[in-house]
Amino acid sequence: MKVRSLLALTITVTLVPVVVFFAAPLSRLVEAERDAGVRTMQEAARATSLAVDAQWYEIIGLVRATSNSSKLEGNQMVAFGNKARSLVQGRSAYLILYNEDGQQLINTSVSTDAALPDTRIASGERIAAVLAGDKPVISNLLRAPGSGRHVVAMEFPVHLPENRNYVMSYGFDAALLAQALPPPAEGRGVFRIYDRDGRLIQSNRLPTGAGSIAPAPIAAAIKSLESGLIHTGDGTYTVLARSPLTGWWIAMSETTEKVDGTTERTVLLSSLGLALALALAVATAWALSDRVAKAIAQTSAAARAMGAGGDDPRAPSGIDELDHLAESVYQANRLLTEAAIERERLLVQAQQAREVADAQNRAKDEFLAMLGHELRNPMAPISMAAHMLSMPGLDQAKLRHASQVIGRQVEHMNRLVNDLLDVSRVTRGLISLERKPLQIQSIIASALEQASSIVEAGKHELVVETGNAPLWLSGDAIRLVQVLTNLLVNAVKYSPPNTRIVVRAAEEGSTLVLSVIDNGSGIEPDLLPRIFDLFSQGARRPDRAAGGLGLGLALVRKIVELHGGTVTAYSEGVGKGSCFTIRLPMCEAPVETETA
Repeated sequence: MKVRSLLALTITVTLVPVVVFFAAPLSRLVEAERDAGVRTMQEAARATSLAVDAQWYEIIGLVRATSNSSKLEGNQMVAFGNKARSLVQGRSAYLILYNEDGQQLINTSVSTDAALPDTRIASGERIAAVLAGDKPVISNLLRAPGSGRHVVAMEFPVHLPENRNYVMSYGFDAALLAQALPPPAEGRGVFRIYDRDGRLIQSNRLPTGAGSIAPAPIAAAIKSLESGLIHTGDGTYTVLARSPLTGWWIAMSETTEKVDGTTERTVLLSSLGLALALALAVATAWALSDRVAKAIAQTSAAARAMGAGGDDPRAPSGIDELDHLAESVYQANRLLTEAAIERERLLVQAQQAREVADAQNRAKDEFLAMLGHELRNPMAPISMAAHMLSMPGLDQAKLRHASQVIGRQVEHMNRLVNDLLDVSRVTRGLISLERKPLQIQSIIASALEQASSIVEAGKHELVVETGNAPLWLSGDAIRLVQVLTNLLVNAVKYSPPNTRIVVRAAEEGSTLVLSVIDNGSGIEPDLLPRIFDLFSQGARRPDRAAGGLGLGLALVRKIVELHGGTVTAYSEGVGKGSCFTIRLPMCEAPVETETA
């Protein structure tokens, strides 16, 4: 084999690993870029689905509030009809009230003096199904009777005393859903809302085409509940996101050029670069063949000269270039490996961030549900007491009882609102402390006074251990009393009646250690690490002394940290009690106290 062929073969063999190491990462990079584009589309579709659901949650809250009307509860249909008409006025909406037989009792879309048709046969079965399911039912795209415009509706079951059951139907113009879609813009994808049957409800492009059936690929994906990448055949890709609330589908479409263009250009440029590298390698082999032949001739001459006993006249053989090439391949592979590791690290971080966001969303949802429950609970006794006050001939005992009921429930709601305001001020850094030297004994006495009613109600044994020496610290008396009161109330909530609660204060060096110890229900191991987080609280039990929003311990930690201290919780497990410990820096006693 000639030197020129051998050199070409050598260069070709050397480049084979380069091609392999280049092609494999390129293939994975192309797949990753395409997957990233698809994920971006899916996240946009999911975000839009959440925005649409948010509109429905607002409507559900509006209808739920309307269903709690005292006029409806008092069977004052004319007054309730007037309230319903004022509610939908200016909203491009209508409200219909059905009885359990499917007969319309109120319909805001017709005039007040018009007779309502007999709808029992047409609507009876549907209304019975809504009442049996006992949850809001959201419709597909509908045609409004008379006007023929596209609307969507939600039917809400209402159960009242004396076995009175209604269904409240709230419908509105489907065009209002466009508010939840991203505004159209050059280069931005198209967003569409399809109902459960694949019929277009709304789009962010004009004309919207509302009421039309989805293209066949999208309709097939909706029917089979698939949400992957769909090639619609018209030069676009589409991804779907399904709402668990409505069962509707959000379709986000992008052009194939936007999804595949970057990938195709990357492959093309990389292929051209690789072809250019191969061409240069062949040209270099051809150009250097003469020099290699001369180097071999010089080596032969040097060998002959050394054989004859002369000096070594050898020129460089050129192997260093191969060594440099191998080093370059190694460096390229190392960089690719580091890039892959970094990408994996970023993917893990993104997953962790997503899990944190999901946990926060769940905590938010649980908090909102709990807040609604806690704010709604006092309304029933207040409503009952107000009804009693309106009764003629009410004696003084019942009058005093009704007044006390309203007072207690308003005080409960006031505590909830104050907790919310305190959390808002603390988390936004708006709280300011009025610090001054305080004795912990006075803080404990004030907290015991505030918590005395709930302690006495549970018939608990309260033990205070502070020693004889005064223990001084610098702090805001009102906030520190709030901290200790929250811990005492918390201990009562999670302790059965007739149990022992200990408040202990002691000095450890320059640190004041304040503990609240109970032998109640304890803390679950999985709750202990996040016990001081916002909205976190233990499971509710029938013997709980009061409800709550899960804000008390979060306020405790924030206020203690503002005082430069720490708070920790400890429990050996469920049913073994708990101990909350606060550590605060101590201060010297005031001069006036020492003189006295």
